[in-house]
Amino acid sequence: MHGTLDELRDNYPGKWLLIELDESEAEEGTLLIAHEDPETVDKEMERVSQLKMIRRKPLYVTYSIPEGQDLPAFAL
Repeated sequence: MHGTLDELRDNYPGKWLLIELDESEAEEGTLLIAHEDPETVDKEMERVSQLKMIRRKPLYVTYSIPEGQDLPAFAL
């Protein structure tokens, strides 16, 4: 899925997101994975980073806070 960072966060509340940004300072990108387990997202980031192809676009990891909730302690 492609969209702005806010759109991607809104569509996947309570999950860790790995996003490939369109460019280094972009507010838009492509969602590579959304998952509740940060280790799963970390493993996917490692896998994507180790691909033989040269990565031209930066990767961004964020946590999507569900509306009305605080960032969980494990994410701090």
